[in-house]
Amino acid sequence: MKVLVVFHSITGHVMELAMAIAEGAKEVGAEVVVKRVEETIPEEVLNKNPKYVEVKEELKSFPIAGVDELVEYDAIIFGSPTRFGTMSEQMKKFIDQTGRLWMNKALAGKVAAVFQSNEMPHGGKESTLLSMMLPLYAHGMIVVGLPPEKELFKAGSYYGVTSTGKPNEDDLKVAKMLGRRVALIAERIKGFKG
Repeated sequence: MKVLVVFHSITGHVMELAMAIAEGAKEVGAEVVVKRVEETIPEEVLNKNPKYVEVKEELKSFPIAGVDELVEYDAIIFGSPTRFGTMSEQMKKFIDQTGRLWMNKALAGKVAAVFQSNEMPHGGKESTLLSMMLPLYAHGMIVVGLPPEKELFKAGSYYGVTSTGKPNEDDLKVAKMLGRRVALIAERIKGFKG
């Protein structure tokens, strides 16, 4: 079972969630790859953000994902910070480049999930998750959310993993839960194209 966790992060918060999701998927035997999307903000601008400066070397340690490689995975989990109630421009640009995969139905039947982080408690968490899901549905992917577990009363959303700022222990617990859930579902329906 091959799972790709692909994310965009500037402050490192989405990156932390990505790593926890990957850990959860590995716990149930998945082969997991974590990559980032290409950054479009110039380095000199990013360097004015102290949170970015703290994590930039760690962020750069993740390889940049290529659109064509998405077909190699059984499940793909997308993560983005919230920008004005939707996914970041960098993640949108990455997803927008999947048009040729859509033309060939190359992602149809693959399992997908989404996660996000933003600095404000009411900054558009669920709208971001929902906006990320729409193109995945258009691809015919099977989008997986979270079950109604007690951990969701403190963290996350039925639609995917969320955090306000730096992920706390509950956020990371829910992230691992999503990773496990996606990997297990992908294993059960591997090869489905319907």
